Amino acid sequence: MKKLKLLFLFTLSASCLTGCDFLDFFKKNNSNGGGTTPSGEGGGGEVKPGEDVISEGYYKGINVNSSTLLSDLRTLNLKKRTKTYTYKSLSSYFKYTDYDPSSVQYDSNNQPYSNKILSFYSGKVTTSYNKEHVWPNSRGGGASNGKSGAPYVEDDIYMPRPTINAENSDRGNSAFVEGMADQSNGWDPVTAFASNIGVYTNIRGECARIIFYCMTVNSKLKLVDDANVDFAGEGGRVTMGKLSDLLKWNLNYPVNDRETRRQSGGEYLQGNRNSFVDHPEFACKIWGTTNSKTKSICGIK
Repeated sequence: MKKLKLLFLFTLSASCLTGCDFLDFFKKNNSNGGGTTPSGEGGGGEVKPGEDVISEGYYKGINVNSSTLLSDLRTLNLKKRTKTYTYKSLSSYFKYTDYDPSSVQYDSNNQPYSNKILSFYSGKVTTSYNKEHVWPNSRGGGASNGKSGAPYVEDDIYMPRPTINAENSDRGNSAFVEGMADQSNGWDPVTAFASNIGVYTNIRGECARIIFYCMTVNSKLKLVDDANVDFAGEGGRVTMGKLSDLLKWNLNYPVNDRETRRQSGGEYLQGNRNSFVDHPEFACKIWGTTNSKTKSICGIK
C-alpha cells in the first residue's frame, strides 16, 4: 500500500511540474464524464476514456460526440418517458421532486417525499405555492400557446416548479440574463431577489439545466444567444435565451443535492431523466459552437 501511495504522489508531482492546479488534476483523473452520479439506473452510463459511445446504463448507445446528440436525446427521452401528467395535476406530485429533506417520509415503494415543499428560487420551505414556468408559457412552454406543438413541456414534471407567489410574479416571461432584474431586458433570479427574498446562487445552474432539458422534450423550441427575444411571428413564441449565459451557469454552478432528489423523483413518476443533470457536459457539446462567445465559455477553439 505504501508503494502505491508513493507511486501516486510521484505521478501527481510529475503531472504538475509545469504549475498545474491540484484541483484540476483531481477533476481530470476522477471524472465520470462531467455528470453526477445520482441514485437509480441513470447513475451508470459514464463516458469511458477513449470512447464516444456510452456502453451501459440509462444512456447506453448514446454517441456523445455525434452531431445528432440533441436529436438522439429527444428519442431517448421519448422512449424512457412512460407517464405524462397534466399541468393542472402536477401540484400533487411536487412532493416527490421538490420536497423538504428535513421532513422526509417514504411511500409504499420506499420513495422519499414530503408535503413540505422547497420554493424553487429561494429554497424556502412552504406548503402554499403556485407553478413557475421555467420555460415561459408565452414562449412555447404552455399548451395554451397552441403554436409549439405537443408534447408540451408544461405537462412535464421537470419543467414547472413549485414557487412562492412573490417569487413567481417577479420574472414575467423574461429570458435568463445574468445581472439583470428588468423583465424587458432579461432576468437573473440571483440579481432580482438579492435585496429582499434572497436566493442561493446555484439556482442559476438549475435554471440552465431545466431549459436545456426542455429542448429534449419539444423539437420546436429554440435557444438563442439574445436577451431580447422578439415575439414577432412564430419564432418569438417558441424561443428562449440567453444561451451564452445559460451555458456559463451550467458550468459555474454544478449539479446539487436538490437536483439529484428531483431527478430521482422525476424518474419515479415519469420514467425518464434530465440528461443535463446526469451529463452537464452535453450542453457544450450541443450548443458550444453557436458563436465565438459560446466557444469561449465551453473552451472550444
